[in-house]
Amino acid sequence: MLLDLYRTTLTALRYRWLAYELLIRDLKLRYRGTALGFVWALLNPLLFMAIYTLVFSIYLRIKIPNYPLYLLCGMIPFNWFAMSVQAAVTSIPDGRMYVGKTLFPTELLILTPVLVNGVNFLISLALIVVFALAMGVHLGWSLVLIPVVIIGQFLLVTGIAMILATFNVFFRDLQQLVTYATSALFFITPIFYTREMVPERFSFFITWNPLAALVQMYQSVFYRGTMPSFRELGFVYIAGIIALALAATWFQRYREFFGEYV
Repeated sequence: MLLDLYRTTLTALRYRWLAYELLIRDLKLRYRGTALGFVWALLNPLLFMAIYTLVFSIYLRIKIPNYPLYLLCGMIPFNWFAMSVQAAVTSIPDGRMYVGKTLFPTELLILTPVLVNGVNFLISLALIVVFALAMGVHLGWSLVLIPVVIIGQFLLVTGIAMILATFNVFFRDLQQLVTYATSALFFITPIFYTREMVPERFSFFITWNPLAALVQMYQSVFYRGTMPSFRELGFVYIAGIIALALAATWFQRYREFFGEYV
């Protein structure tokens, strides 16, 4: 398992220049022909924030102070996860012209959507900072740990994306299930409600959900102005490393069969 993880990591590092070129290409394709370009990376979370604020803060009257900021702290990190896995799950069949026919590293097909959506995530972080400052949140030394949190999320997202992409080659129904699964995860992760609102008998959905730990850390820094929990940070890193190790093992084991199925 560790050897497979080492091989996969080494391949990604060896072809980092190619990963960069694919990243730039996909970013250009995503916003090509649009009048606003990268501004859409900011508008999308803003539009959804406005809708959820209207529904949950005004219609349903959920009493959470500074609710728009609270929403952004959960929505923007979750969007990186959801959009990455939804794009990555079909990345190998979509890149079938490269699979098994050239020396092209198939790993990069999976890594590219994670990186592309990661760039959008970094751009969107500016929104959280602006809202936090506008609402009087003290952003102190806790900001130093945000890069550490982002790296942990990158490990987790990449691992899950690679697992799903590997098995979707053989079970194409998986790409349909991923859409429903990410929607379900959005609602069982405390993004538009607080952990305290979850009944005790359902608390395991929060306790064993690494996405809930991620959202909580972003909320700690940008919403509460406090240091993120090191227990939650450790949980995310452990989950991410395990997911990435499993992903590398299964990917290396089945990659020789990809050409037959795509």
